[in-house]
Amino acid sequence: MKFTTSWDDGYADDLRIAELLDTYGCLGTFYVCPRGQHRQDMLTQDQIRDLSTRHEIGAHTITHPRLTQIPENDARREIDESKQWVEERTGKPCALFCYPYGETNDRIAQMVQDAGFSGARTVEQFRFCDDDLFRLPTSLHVYPFPLRPIFNRRALSPLLTAWPHLRELGIPVASLRGWLPFSKAMFRSAHERKEPWFHLWGHSAEVEKYGMWQDLADFLDYVRTFPDIEMAYNSDLL
Repeated sequence: MKFTTSWDDGYADDLRIAELLDTYGCLGTFYVCPRGQHRQDMLTQDQIRDLSTRHEIGAHTITHPRLTQIPENDARREIDESKQWVEERTGKPCALFCYPYGETNDRIAQMVQDAGFSGARTVEQFRFCDDDLFRLPTSLHVYPFPLRPIFNRRALSPLLTAWPHLRELGIPVASLRGWLPFSKAMFRSAHERKEPWFHLWGHSAEVEKYGMWQDLADFLDYVRTFPDIEMAYNSDLL
């Protein structure tokens, strides 16, 4: 089974993610865009270039808009220019695109293909394979579980999103007490079922915000205990 990770937006804390990946022998695809997000420190152009020597860099538009909600000409420009921007910073071809907020449709997916990308990632979870190269799903989000750290009706959303998949995947109820036991149970289930790949994704800014660095490190350490795992970039799923 292949194991791949991806990280969105291009936050400065991506460097810490890369260090963890290096420590545990894992690979990452970092989807970066020029515009800052959520008042966070972002990677500099030199840092992006350096990161590209160790991991894969993908495009994530120029300004991080919801592509399905802006004029088509603007969407096409966001897609085309983001590919060029990444290639100019890394000096390498940019094969992968990630839809901001995971939002896409047939027209947007076609624009991504027309721009010369080889594939594109969404934010769909609990998937372990897909034949649609321009709607690549993920397996698991690095995010607080089972509850969101907010006090409103959306606090249950992580658990409610996962619930329909738990029985199908054979996830024990005992693993629902936190993200780390849940992630281990998910990975073990996928491995036992001989799924083609397991795709972990997230935002380094959220890992920092919610204090999930140790959980992430422990999970990566767990993954490498499986002897038949192939570490992969997102492009290796195509």
